[in-house]
Amino acid sequence: MKSLAQYSHVSHIDFHPPLIRLQHTAPHPQGLWVLWTLLGLLAFLLVWSLVGRLDIVAVADGKLVSASYLKIVQPPEAGIINEILVREGERVRAGQILMRMDALVTSADLEAINTEYDRKRLVLARIDAELGGMPFAPDMLVSAALVRETGAQYQANLNALAATLAEERSRLLRAQQELAAARQQKERLEAVLPHYREQDRAYQRLVAEGFAGGLMGSDKRRERIEKEQELVTQGHLIAAAHASIDQSQKRLEQIEADHIRQLHAERHEVQAQIDKLAKEKEKQLHRRQLLELKAPQDGVIKDLATHTAGTVVQPGTVLASLVPSDESLKAEVWISNEDIGFVREGQTVKLKFAPYSFQKYGMGQGTVEHVSADAQSEDEARDKGLYGAGQRPLRYKALVAVDASGLEVEGVKYGLSVGMQTTAEILLGNRTVAEYLLSPVKKAWHEAGRER
Repeated sequence: MKSLAQYSHVSHIDFHPPLIRLQHTAPHPQGLWVLWTLLGLLAFLLVWSLVGRLDIVAVADGKLVSASYLKIVQPPEAGIINEILVREGERVRAGQILMRMDALVTSADLEAINTEYDRKRLVLARIDAELGGMPFAPDMLVSAALVRETGAQYQANLNALAATLAEERSRLLRAQQELAAARQQKERLEAVLPHYREQDRAYQRLVAEGFAGGLMGSDKRRERIEKEQELVTQGHLIAAAHASIDQSQKRLEQIEADHIRQLHAERHEVQAQIDKLAKEKEKQLHRRQLLELKAPQDGVIKDLATHTAGTVVQPGTVLASLVPSDESLKAEVWISNEDIGFVREGQTVKLKFAPYSFQKYGMGQGTVEHVSADAQSEDEARDKGLYGAGQRPLRYKALVAVDASGLEVEGVKYGLSVGMQTTAEILLGNRTVAEYLLSPVKKAWHEAGRER
């Protein structure tokens, strides 16, 4: 009974051949579950490929730069370095003196210009004193020797003018005296001439009547004629004296007018020289200031061309370079020709920094700010180190504004600095996964069946 109970559940199918037994046995549900799972996964992948989208990015390498770029310090003219006041890596402030050039020649030129400038100012004060008829008393801080020199010139000019006027006034006085004498003589002749005329007429009657000889009558006539001629001569002398007086008076006025005109002309010339010297003085002061090479802004000294005082340098020699501090950063990246047609200003950029692994520290954010209008030439690309494995030498420069000055992970901020190597991923757009997967097929289909 026990054995019958033990085999009571055995079906007759168990005694059939394996093939018939397999046909009559129901499939295991686990395989069906796997099949439906695979079909569902395939359907999900198909939907995701049609709906899901992938970013299209242009990858560009470069480095971080300051917003105002690296600053250089150059001398404006050839000279000798007198002092070097900074060292590499030192932080400096805007306007801080970095180096001093030898200013001996400039100081000598400036001193000579200052001396000549003071001399011309004193000359101008002397001319104004002469024009105004005032004593020469300059109110300016100048050399006492220059004051004495100009004062002596002032006194010499006054003496020369006074001597010229005195000489002409003496001529005027002499002419006035001659006029007075001629008038007096004329008055005397006018007073006695009637007597001579009466005497002449009387003798002429006596000669006619025979009471006097003809010789005596001739003498009286001669005396009358002489007095009349003297009277006419005195009239001419009076006219000549008047002319001399008028001429002397006009000459006095002319002397004073010429003196004033000469002073005005000299003043105009001196004022022009003062203006020219003032500009030259300003130029020399500016030139001397330029001999003190100063930091253009706050920053850190990057490179010094020389560490030796007494070095002779030429104009435009880069003596120091300065990395600006406390400025926003930009990424200077180089875009290939294949990508430049799709890059525009304002596009979003993700930045990877070589010192910080993006898997651990994340990526920075930025925006395309500027794209160059032309590609770099091969020589420029070589100078900038653009050659690399599999890279073409001609590329376009772009500037990317970096949103933050560092990366923050778990409350710790990791700073970014100028010169860090950067990889920029510029977001150009997106496309579906299906388009991405089918793009090789489309390319092969388009290029198939052709021969060069």
